[in-house]
Amino acid sequence: MCKSEIFAEILNCVSIETEISTDKILSSNKDTEIVDARYLLVHFLSERGLYPSQIAIHIHKSKRAVNYIISNFQDRIESGKMLRIQYENLKKQVGSN
Repeated sequence: MCKSEIFAEILNCVSIETEISTDKILSSNKDTEIVDARYLLVHFLSERGLYPSQIAIHIHKSKRAVNYIISNFQDRIESGKMLRIQYENLKKQVGSN
């Protein structure tokens, strides 16, 4: 599976689980639930082996922003119950692939 297929698959899974459109996830919107979805997307892309620079291109953010998301993911998971639930559900779908 190529990088763009991995990206599309994970983006779709995150969109379905969070009930947020892919356009909103990839936007610069800073609403909490959209930022949470973006964190999930970046986390699972990173887990699947994409480098921060590759993720940054796909989500239209800087490499620095992607690195920030990766390094602060655990803190965000611990502070948000809904995010933690969505993460666990996605881990079953995406993590096993």
